[in-house]
Amino acid sequence: MKKRVSLALSSGGPRGFAYIGAIEELTSRGYQIGSVAGTSIGSLVGGIYAAGKLEEFKEWLFALDAWKVFTLMDLSIGKNHLVKGERIIEAMMEIVPDVDIESLPIPFRAVATDLYTGEEVVFDRGKLFEAIRASISIPSLFRPVKHGLTTLVDGCIANCLPLDRVVRSEGDILVAFDVNDVDVAEIRSILARENAALVADTAFEQAKRAEMRGVFESVANRHDMGLIERLKYAGSRSIALIKDMINYEEEYDEKTALDYGDTYYDLLDRSFSLMNHRQSELSIALHRPDIVVKMPFDAYGEIADYAKAQEISEIGRQLMREALDKYESQ
Repeated sequence: MKKRVSLALSSGGPRGFAYIGAIEELTSRGYQIGSVAGTSIGSLVGGIYAAGKLEEFKEWLFALDAWKVFTLMDLSIGKNHLVKGERIIEAMMEIVPDVDIESLPIPFRAVATDLYTGEEVVFDRGKLFEAIRASISIPSLFRPVKHGLTTLVDGCIANCLPLDRVVRSEGDILVAFDVNDVDVAEIRSILARENAALVADTAFEQAKRAEMRGVFESVANRHDMGLIERLKYAGSRSIALIKDMINYEEEYDEKTALDYGDTYYDLLDRSFSLMNHRQSELSIALHRPDIVVKMPFDAYGEIADYAKAQEISEIGRQLMREALDKYESQ
């Protein structure tokens, strides 16, 4: 008898392509996915899997390069969005025909958020891609979705890891895959190293500046040298000191691991990921899934990473493999 799994997939942008490899790992090892619930990218991958079209979607997705990803972005700078979000849905509907959620062979739930009340909106019926489009509507990036009298945005705001929305039967194994993990201890360690490097960098720069002042002061007192000779000497020593400072600065930049020059998208992604991490931790603590798979939120987050689906999928496969090995060895 196959082991039945109830699968919950978190939000997380391009990191969510890890779910493709994870699902394949589950099924290849004899697990039957009996139901799926997803938020944002989790609703996209989960919904397409529930429709039985993961293989077709994967073939299309893995063929995308950075330029093709860009062409799918129907840019439309409006008062509340940068991207309409319709072109990507239309492209996927050519591969995966739109169907009613209640007719899917695998029970599926997608989560969105009511923009004005903040309430969670769970799609368990209606058109599949209407649910997915609402669930992936990242505020300020994608245009919100009108649904009846409500305006919907990304489900990550209300429930980024919908462990409480996945349909479960007695004996099902509850599996959570969260791609918004934060290793706080590691980040603190990095910050401590960078702070030490910054202190050393400041001390080095101050020493070199003092040495440069010393060069000019000593040259000013060298009455045994002509003016041209003194200028040449001071210039050569100054250039040497400046080169030392530049070389040290390059080494310092290589040692620093955190990016302080975040772009608009980086800032948006990082902010949502941190919020989602806190939500996921609470959801996991409350619902106690049998298997928890985690992927760091800073592993992939750039828009260009949407063209790295195959690479990310393989990471998801490996992470699920490790989690299943641990679970099966208990």
